[in-house]
Amino acid sequence: MKKPSILIVVGVMLFISAYSQDGKETNPIIKNTKISGEWFLGFSYDDQSEISSFRLKRGYFTIKTRLNEIFSVRYTQDITLDEEGSDIGNVEMRLKYLLLRIEPVKSDLLRNTYLEIGLVHRPWLEYEQNVTEYRVQSKMFSDRYDLVSSADFGVSFAGLIGGELDNDFQENVSSYFPGRYGSFCIGVYNGGGYHALEMNNNKIIEGRLTLRPLPDIVPGIQLTYTFSAGKSNTESNNARYTLNIFHLASISRLHKLMLQYYTGTGGYNDTYVNPEGDSYKNKGYSSFAELMIPGTKFALFTRYDKLMSDQDTWVVQETIIGGLTYRFLSNKVLLNFDQNNNDGIYTRIYELALEINF
Repeated sequence: MKKPSILIVVGVMLFISAYSQDGKETNPIIKNTKISGEWFLGFSYDDQSEISSFRLKRGYFTIKTRLNEIFSVRYTQDITLDEEGSDIGNVEMRLKYLLLRIEPVKSDLLRNTYLEIGLVHRPWLEYEQNVTEYRVQSKMFSDRYDLVSSADFGVSFAGLIGGELDNDFQENVSSYFPGRYGSFCIGVYNGGGYHALEMNNNKIIEGRLTLRPLPDIVPGIQLTYTFSAGKSNTESNNARYTLNIFHLASISRLHKLMLQYYTGTGGYNDTYVNPEGDSYKNKGYSSFAELMIPGTKFALFTRYDKLMSDQDTWVVQETIIGGLTYRFLSNKVLLNFDQNNNDGIYTRIYELALEINF
């Protein structure tokens, strides 16, 4: 998945196909192709290592092409800094999404639904990251602690419940998952995520159901339940994997408030597996708040995570995050503080981060 030549080949193919044999007529596929990108850059100081550095935190390059009203394809390149192994320090590229999307637009029953096949979104993190919109600062709670992956090889079926919210809410608050009464996603996946080989014959089932109980009064309130079930991506047949997340979100022009509670067994990889191959039981919770400062483009944000793993004794991790955000165009710049307590070992990071979208 680390072959940058794929990106070059795709670019050349698109350029060549943009013209017919006489070099004058534009290919309809190019007309229906959108290219976008998202970069997370930062300058940080780690008080444990006492090292400061400019960093590429993450980069995404996406090509989307609509083949017709039913079929479309997506290609997303994930660009990151290798922080381990023999290639440590190198900027590496790997695939994040490579999928076929099918939308049954002519079916009244299945309208506002779609099917993804290939290297696809998994249900939970796609929802949480797009509601919170703070992936530039760090990974979400369940991703940070290796409980679930954002993308995987498999099949997803997703959609909206009850049509869409009005344009005012979508334009001024959020256009992500704008189902009038909620949204859903369910699928079957390898389980190891987009950056791991399949280690067993087990497949993961993961699903999300989000309900918007008061769309006409407070459309920003959503209640979500997410689950995953299967085996951890290890060679052990005993590494059971279950995940249950209960999530409450409230968003408006001036605020974002979110609470979640997690309980489960193991993780999607071998992080919570003992030497005998059995999974540990885990539980935890996370809270997030963003308050916009009226009349300005500034906002204050904070987050608190706590994860407890029932190993020989309870292993506890806590994260405290806080900062100031400034938005410009469709981008943002953050001045933030991130403290992690891993069973008594503290790491504190002070950072200036930049998110660029194009």
